[in-house]
Amino acid sequence: MFFKAKDLMTVGNILGGTACALVAMEGMARVAAAPLEARHEVASMWVFWSAMMMLVAFFFDVFDGVVARALKQVNKFGGEFDSVADLVAYSVAPTFLLFLAYRHLAELPGIPDDSPWKTLIAGFVAVIPTVFGSIRFARFNVRKLEVDGFWIGFPRPASGLMMVELVNSELFRFPFMAWVGLVLVVVLGFMNLSLKPWIGHHGRRFTWYLGSILHVVWMTVVFSLLGGVVLGWFGIRFLPPQLVFDWILIWMSCYLLFQWADVPKAARMAVRKLTAEWND
Repeated sequence: MFFKAKDLMTVGNILGGTACALVAMEGMARVAAAPLEARHEVASMWVFWSAMMMLVAFFFDVFDGVVARALKQVNKFGGEFDSVADLVAYSVAPTFLLFLAYRHLAELPGIPDDSPWKTLIAGFVAVIPTVFGSIRFARFNVRKLEVDGFWIGFPRPASGLMMVELVNSELFRFPFMAWVGLVLVVVLGFMNLSLKPWIGHHGRRFTWYLGSILHVVWMTVVFSLLGGVVLGWFGIRFLPPQLVFDWILIWMSCYLLFQWADVPKAARMAVRKLTAEWND
């Protein structure tokens, strides 16, 4: 049977991404029905919970490989299925969330909330992850190249997380940050299609310092998630809910800007050779 128990984790990834999109769509309806003075607050709440659904997708994405190796169920179908799930969760789902955020939450100085230009800008930002993610998906289906320890092009999970965490971060509330976010979304779209190596976890033995950094990453994210969201359900919140998104944005930005330092020259040359005729 081609569908294994470990593929249920990938189904969880798809469901999380789908939930992200559905929550954003529900948010659009709720904002439209809300009084004018309350729309910003309503939009903020639904953008928040839409992004939380992407974290659910990411949780399943992280552990599907772990479960596959533990159950010795690694197969070609699983790899293809995982790629489809990433397209749904980190390319298609962010489109809905970004449209909601830029249409009703973003502050664009000089452009009123009821201006058709704001709708056009929101639509432009929103389609970037779907368009570029789909191109990446099709290109890898035509000529799939795998390099142990590296991804070719900025990985879709990292770019998807950066996009949705940005619109939930405290930074997004500052004037002109929505414009900066627009530029970042476009840059991330093109980085998805780059032919540069990016550090991955498949087939990699992490050095002690990278391993230490990863432990700090997951501890800060889990601690802020527990203290700002989970315990809040029981009335014991002691951290702001958005803090988890701020931490993820910080760590993804570090990955985007500084991972080059740990890519050896030999690996760069190997990837360059493998991708020399990629677009022929």
